[in-house]
Amino acid sequence: MPQYNNIVRWNLADGLRTIIPDLAEKWDLSSDSLVYTFHLRQGVLYHDGTPFTSADALASLSRVIDPPKGIVSINQALFNMVNKVEAPDDQTLKITLKHPSTYFLNLLADPTMVIYSKKTLDANGGDLRKVKVAPGTGAFLFKEYLDAEKWTMVPNPKYWEPGLPYVSQMEWLNVAAWSDRGTAVLTGQADISWNVSRETWDRGAQQKDKIGTSQLANFGAYVVYFNTKKKPFDDPKVRRAIRLAVSRTELIKAYQTQEAIADFTRWVPHGDKYALPPAEIAKLPGYRTDKTQDIADAKKLLADAGFPNGLKGVDFLAATVAPQSEIMAPAFQDQIKRTLNIESKIRTMERSLLFQEERAGNYDIALDTTGQNVSDFSITASLYFRTGGSQNYAHYSNPTFDKLMDQIDVELDYDKRYQMIRQAEDILDNDSPWSMIGYTHHLPMWQGYAKGLALATRAFAQWGHVETVWLDK
Repeated sequence: MPQYNNIVRWNLADGLRTIIPDLAEKWDLSSDSLVYTFHLRQGVLYHDGTPFTSADALASLSRVIDPPKGIVSINQALFNMVNKVEAPDDQTLKITLKHPSTYFLNLLADPTMVIYSKKTLDANGGDLRKVKVAPGTGAFLFKEYLDAEKWTMVPNPKYWEPGLPYVSQMEWLNVAAWSDRGTAVLTGQADISWNVSRETWDRGAQQKDKIGTSQLANFGAYVVYFNTKKKPFDDPKVRRAIRLAVSRTELIKAYQTQEAIADFTRWVPHGDKYALPPAEIAKLPGYRTDKTQDIADAKKLLADAGFPNGLKGVDFLAATVAPQSEIMAPAFQDQIKRTLNIESKIRTMERSLLFQEERAGNYDIALDTTGQNVSDFSITASLYFRTGGSQNYAHYSNPTFDKLMDQIDVELDYDKRYQMIRQAEDILDNDSPWSMIGYTHHLPMWQGYAKGLALATRAFAQWGHVETVWLDK
């Protein structure tokens, strides 16, 4: 991401609370809120010297919205409101929506929505796996990559923003374990980590004279997918039984030294204005701390589904990330065994390959983390719950839910939308695509001399632009 730019971006100056221009200098919105016209910067060059024009923005957005054959676009479902994208001249990008959207600019500001060059995309049929590093317009240039060790980047001398970046070199270390990341900062081996373990974060928080810490809202969650296309998980009774029986409180406690998970979150990300207050969530079946009635109801549901004695041979997929494969997955496995006599075998896989196995449906249940940089429920639902959603790895389909989401997507009245979202959450509670564990916090930690990233004042966690970082030492 430090090597690229977006059309627009979140504003670091106010802690990611507003959206500002990036490759666009400004934009206009039509009176009916359907047409966005972006006026693009002139004089911007890609790292290979190719001039940036609206054709690059058009090609990059089209690759996401309508990907070439053989290319998987995990964000495709987010842009269902787009009617067409046009480039009327070299410095103008025009996007027409099917209906007004309160979060469309938020999507474009997501750090993953970078603008590649049309030249590179065309040369590779849109498949950037064929390119070592695709040229960008960003503040940093690729220098070196050492497999499983680090990325090295250096300043782009022709960056369009004068004076940036500030540092003369960056090394991003590949450190899989959160505790090791935190230790690297505590011992001075690293200047910053975006997300460390809770135990090392706590130690850093006790050293305010030299270490900075922050706890940031994050719109990603720990969940266990149910493969709703495989028996017996095609039965809502089986899925709901597991969701009811599992104690989220116990799982969160077991994981407390690793990553901060909010105690009471439902399907809407915590911190979002449409989220049900935690005190209300804590009263609901499946979420409440006292599991006595939940487990009794879960056993009855499993018996009604034809499994009074439980299940055997469940394939439980999890990432090789140590805390997930060695703490969270075994804790979940133990709970469903103790409460419902469901016997499972944990099968681990490299995290970067996990989604391919899930997409192919090669699992029964799977521990994974979800997430996006915008909290709106329409985005979560479009990705994960709608029929055919581009990250619907549970292969879930509920026509009633889809119809309700059609209404939620276009409703602008807060009170009406709030009530409809409550109905959507009720559907997901009863016809569960996941066993929701909880939305997380990210725990960045940094040396006190590392400044310029507003980590202490951000509204939410985001990994992205770093050209403003400087070292006061």
